[in-house]
Amino acid sequence: MPKTIITKKKIAKSFKQVLEQKEFDKISVTDIMEEAGMRRQTFYSHFIDKYELLEWIFKTELQEQIIDNLNYISGLGLLHEVFYFFEQNRSFYRQLFLVHSQNDFQSYFQDYCLQLVVKIVAEYGQEHPLRIPQEEKNFFFHYHAAALAQTIKNQLQEKDGDFFLLAQYTETLLLSFLEHYSEQKE
Repeated sequence: MPKTIITKKKIAKSFKQVLEQKEFDKISVTDIMEEAGMRRQTFYSHFIDKYELLEWIFKTELQEQIIDNLNYISGLGLLHEVFYFFEQNRSFYRQLFLVHSQNDFQSYFQDYCLQLVVKIVAEYGQEHPLRIPQEEKNFFFHYHAAALAQTIKNQLQEKDGDFFLLAQYTETLLLSFLEHYSEQKE
């Protein structure tokens, strides 16, 4: 792993640790770098500000969790992995989705969810031919990606919620819609 990535990950880890103790708005670059045991200037060699760091963490973790696994895990398996990931990282992502900044994390996340929904539909369609008009298919993709993103965001705000159960509900809803279109006659 290149040294730049290692340094960025160390800064990100320190930021997450500080975020467990302080609200985002109250965190300074100095706080992050003291936790990392690094010079403040090192932060600015990699990020413009804490918002860019937050965006980098978000994109990097979702890339690793979703995009990097698209070719290795089934769509439904990946759906469950995503719910598990957010359950394991609940406190960080709860804070992230509360940050109102120039970065729209909800849109980024919805784009990742869209790729996941497209994969689930494609895999289902390989075994069960689907009869979905293209305009309905596009609506389905975007609707379910938005619903998935919002469901996870809402669940993060709950003190205790069962992500596993939500993954099951989400899978059931997706499959019931797809079953409808695999049986529908033209």
